[in-house]
Amino acid sequence: MSTYLVGLVVGEFDAVSTVTDEGVLVSVYTPVGRSERGKFALHVGAEALSFYTERFGIPYPLKKLDMLAIPDFAAGAMENWGVITYRETRLLIDEQLSSFAQKMATARTVCHEIAHQWFGNLVTMEWWTGLWLNEGFARFMEFEAVHHVFPDWNVWEVFVQDITMSVAMGKDCMLTSHPIEVKVNHPDEVDQIFDVISYAKGASVIRMLSEFLGRDVFYRGIHEYLVKFSYRNAQTQDLWEALEEASGQHITSLANGWTSQTGYPMVTLSDDGSLAQERFLADKTLKAAAAGAQSNADVSWDIPLTFIVSDKPNETQRVGIWERGSPSDALAAKLSVPSSVDGSSWIKLNASQAGFYLVNYSPEGWKRLQQPVREKILGPVDRMSLLNSIFAFVRSGELPVSRALDFSFAYAEEPEHMCWKEISSNLRYYSTLYSADSFYPKLQAYIRQLFSAIMKRLTWQAADGESSTVAPFRRDVISMLALGDDPVVIAETQRLFQAYFGDNSALSADLRGVVFNAQARRGDALHLKLLRERYESSNFIEEKLDCLSALGLFKSRELKREVITWSLKNVRSQDIQYVFSSVAADASGAEFAWKYVQEHWEELNEQYRPLIVGRIVMSVISRFQSDAHAHEVETFLESRKHSSYTRLLDAALERIRVKSACYQRSRDELAKWLELI
Repeated sequence: MSTYLVGLVVGEFDAVSTVTDEGVLVSVYTPVGRSERGKFALHVGAEALSFYTERFGIPYPLKKLDMLAIPDFAAGAMENWGVITYRETRLLIDEQLSSFAQKMATARTVCHEIAHQWFGNLVTMEWWTGLWLNEGFARFMEFEAVHHVFPDWNVWEVFVQDITMSVAMGKDCMLTSHPIEVKVNHPDEVDQIFDVISYAKGASVIRMLSEFLGRDVFYRGIHEYLVKFSYRNAQTQDLWEALEEASGQHITSLANGWTSQTGYPMVTLSDDGSLAQERFLADKTLKAAAAGAQSNADVSWDIPLTFIVSDKPNETQRVGIWERGSPSDALAAKLSVPSSVDGSSWIKLNASQAGFYLVNYSPEGWKRLQQPVREKILGPVDRMSLLNSIFAFVRSGELPVSRALDFSFAYAEEPEHMCWKEISSNLRYYSTLYSADSFYPKLQAYIRQLFSAIMKRLTWQAADGESSTVAPFRRDVISMLALGDDPVVIAETQRLFQAYFGDNSALSADLRGVVFNAQARRGDALHLKLLRERYESSNFIEEKLDCLSALGLFKSRELKREVITWSLKNVRSQDIQYVFSSVAADASGAEFAWKYVQEHWEELNEQYRPLIVGRIVMSVISRFQSDAHAHEVETFLESRKHSSYTRLLDAALERIRVKSACYQRSRDELAKWLELI
């Protein structure tokens, strides 16, 4: 047993317990008087434990599994063997006060930590270089288990959109990214690689391999890996060999490129069927810099190619592996690229976004793909991934912004939340970039036009028998209409805000945060007083965090200063970043918060450990979008930054510069496009 897995908890708790079909005692320990809030996690935990036992073909080796809610806990959770510790937000659910998003997060975290009882505890990585063997697998398996417990939640759609495309690809297109396997010379260095590359990219590569091999073959290999290395240490090569033995295929040559190289490919499909691959970067003007860096020079990947084509739209066709350095001529013949004569034919590469790569098409290719989107011939994941890809190409400078906005017209009758979530994310990005520009009111009007029609369909109240997954859809639509300054929505959020502070049943948990935010942005000292008092009186952490996330949104700098001063005395260190992020949510607030951090640098470093100070800094500077701001931050922190957050800082500075380039590149074209619609 590895020493980092020993846990000892002393305190006064209440508990709820059950016994699994395999005879394991599972218990959730809660603060005294709140045991009811442990029942959701208890159900999920017991189901997940049995699921993993069956899936891996290896029983959980202990007689009991305890899960405990810890009030002051910097991490989300820790997988101590047999006694897992959690933040309250990741374990306790109140059926009246918890949102669907909170239930999803709790279910995922519980399943993640229980997966570690096999990946990390039963089999432990040999050294921190192989951290992804713990975290990538636990992230992948959490979705397998949550899907088993809640099959109607569509969590694999969430995985593709949030874990793969938003988080992993959003990070890995940066020059400041790193390979999944990073050489770690000293344990002090490991904190900085507990990041989205180890977790999200690791999980995404695992999904790609499982789809390539087939789930049955994949899990045969996983079973052999876990059996062979039980109570031992393993390296990445040990995993590849287990998968090779189970599949009879050469996995090492395919997989190593994805774990040992930084980044991922952009595959470009031409009208003649020819293919090209190159590393995709968040800003294409940085390609020269990438080529000059040894870690980014001449990188390529073995790519599992799949496609869907118009004459067989319900069938995923497999081309095989496009090996690094090999010409694409032989593959092109298998792709069945539609003839340009027939305007109704189309092809979509990377079916279901199973591969960790993006695909760019010719102008004609993008135009053709509007039809299967509009007619819902492609499934929701493929429709969403096209949106994500085309906007990523716009932000990087590969395509003009009008190309993506015109393409989005195909989604006018789109029924799926994940597609509207993608549209929302990108319009929010441009709203943030151009909020100070003269054409911003036209962008707000466009947002109102898009989302008001959906709001009529969703309404403010959940319908009888409504799927729980509709709740986040409703929340996102209301949030976008508030961003667009829709008068009807603003009036209703005002009514609900006032009603909630007299009767908290007047507002659903799913809408609480968006209503708090909408009113704080337009509120005064009375709103601040109500939110602060609710934070102080509430014993439910999700409600408290909703208050914190709204408290800094007031436009008045006097109120912002009051909030920061109060929070430094009254908010747990693990939650203080919510306050600074809220204060810095708009351009003026970010300037104010950054000035505050500079003026109070010594006090902040005396009060908080470096990891927390790093979180404060990142939450503030993430709103900046100019090269001048990047230079200012860099200069101030040059002699002050701590080694625990240097990677995070470098990445944040790169993101600021990427946003600056995007702002300059798309501004005039976006203004013109808004004039014409």
